[in-house]
Amino acid sequence: MKLSFLSVASLLFGALSRAAPVLEDRNAALAYIPEEPELVPRTLPELPRLVIYFQTTHDASTGQPISMLPLITEKNIALTHLIVCTFHINLGGVVHLNDFPPNDPRFYTLWNETRIMKDAGVKVMGMVGGAAPGSFDTTTLDAAAGSADFELYYGQLRDTIHTFGLQGMDLDVEQRMSQRGITRLVQRLRADFGPDFIITLAPVGSALMQGSNISGFDYSALEDSSGDDIRFYNAQFYNGFGSMATPRDYETVIDKHGWDPKKILAGQVTNPANGGSWVPFDQLNATIKSLRSKYGEIGGIMGWEYFNSEPGGTEEPWRWARNMTSILRPNDVPRLAITAATAARLTRAWKDSLLAKYGGALGSIVDKILPDVDYLSMVNA
Repeated sequence: MKLSFLSVASLLFGALSRAAPVLEDRNAALAYIPEEPELVPRTLPELPRLVIYFQTTHDASTGQPISMLPLITEKNIALTHLIVCTFHINLGGVVHLNDFPPNDPRFYTLWNETRIMKDAGVKVMGMVGGAAPGSFDTTTLDAAAGSADFELYYGQLRDTIHTFGLQGMDLDVEQRMSQRGITRLVQRLRADFGPDFIITLAPVGSALMQGSNISGFDYSALEDSSGDDIRFYNAQFYNGFGSMATPRDYETVIDKHGWDPKKILAGQVTNPANGGSWVPFDQLNATIKSLRSKYGEIGGIMGWEYFNSEPGGTEEPWRWARNMTSILRPNDVPRLAITAATAARLTRAWKDSLLAKYGGALGSIVDKILPDVDYLSMVNA
């Protein structure tokens, strides 16, 4: 029997006030992730990259976790990087993933599914910063040289990367930060995580053209000093900071300002509701074809963000990635074997995410609730 969330809500009415808390051990967020991968990770070609940010983790109307697995189980999708976001550094507090610590049980599904993404060859990264201020303040990650503040908050970020097995970190600096501060952060990440760790930045497109720059520091100077440590740039060609409606802005970045096209991704909003300068598929396709013809290859395409990506919207957000695959890399689709044990673990994690939200009020009802993602149907090994 599969219960809808409306029926669950009616069963819960009146019970939530007396519900006992469950899953008090916050470190249990990793409880169902095996210590070793069950499968040999797939290897995908590096270029061109297809990157998507995964910020909205739960459906706003139902509270159900949003699955990222259609990005590898639906046909004809060749995602290369998934960026879990947004991590926030909080003065006087601890790192949060959006509004909660990343080991909160509501993220059971998220962290269990990232392991499957890795098995499919997708690089799973984090992103710190974004529009909310605080992560790069002079009291946190941009603290003075030798400051205990930097060591404290950088240490929190470093430990988060270790704990959740992130394969890289995207530095989305949307507040003023010093040149010294960003250089130090890149250098510390490289020193602590080694040559295979992926370090990226997310400048607005105009910042690569010596125009409007919301980060404060000079990206060209950073590339000159630390370019060997930075894998690529998720350039935001939207919200008035550039456009991919034509090749012009991207060409300006490369031809007039000397950037390597293989390091610059054409960042796009995946839905007009996610920001300005949204470009329809056919128009974007024409732009990308023109750029690849001119430069031989480009860094790829980045999308902000997954949950409501068009043309499928919230029902089928993976269709955006399928469309981008058809532009970039139609012959590089990964194949993944999912076992019954993996499907069972994912189903259990999904239910425990609900228990974290609704507490003991669910009681035995939880055994009758099935995820809106049918993990068992994915079993093929």
